[in-house]
Amino acid sequence: MGVRARVFAGILGGACILHAAPARADVSSFLSGGGGYGAQYNDATNRFRQTGAASFGLGVGTDPLRRAVLGGMLRSTTFFGLGTDLGLSIRIATGGFARGDWGLAFDAGAAWRSFGRGEYGRWPITARITGGGPWGLQLAVAGDVLKVAGNDAQARGVVAVLELDLLRLTVMRQGSSEKWWPNPAPAGGRVQETAKNGPLAGLLW
Repeated sequence: MGVRARVFAGILGGACILHAAPARADVSSFLSGGGGYGAQYNDATNRFRQTGAASFGLGVGTDPLRRAVLGGMLRSTTFFGLGTDLGLSIRIATGGFARGDWGLAFDAGAAWRSFGRGEYGRWPITARITGGGPWGLQLAVAGDVLKVAGNDAQARGVVAVLELDLLRLTVMRQGSSEKWWPNPAPAGGRVQETAKNGPLAGLLW
């Protein structure tokens, strides 16, 4: 098994282990898409290529009623005029984020880059931080650095996207948005009222 295959197998296996939950517990789910702007460094021209971008992500995690949710994400990021990155990452998110309210999520993993001849890097390491709000809205900033393997250039790039997570908007949603649109049966059940009191409750719980 090559280095690339071992890395991806390790990330996938880790994500499966992290999102495993007790049989009676529900899982968190994520399904997001959106667009924004990005820049990727071309090692051959020594310049950044700036372009519009689109991002789509699918993932699962542990029980959404916990303070911290661990899981895995599969993501594609397309840079218009260049091509697409496909990546696997491990996610850690606050409970508020997983339940479709205010919160944060951090993803880290590796991606395969479909475009170029290696001048943009082929197997970049990726990191992404996402701030989530009610109604499934979220703003994400991600960066690509270094490389997992190969003799291609080391990746250097950033992207910022505004997204809508359809599952955070629907089945996962509870919290502040229910004042206008109640969700009678959110996935995983409801957080105890005592856990929701206090400042920044969604970010911390």
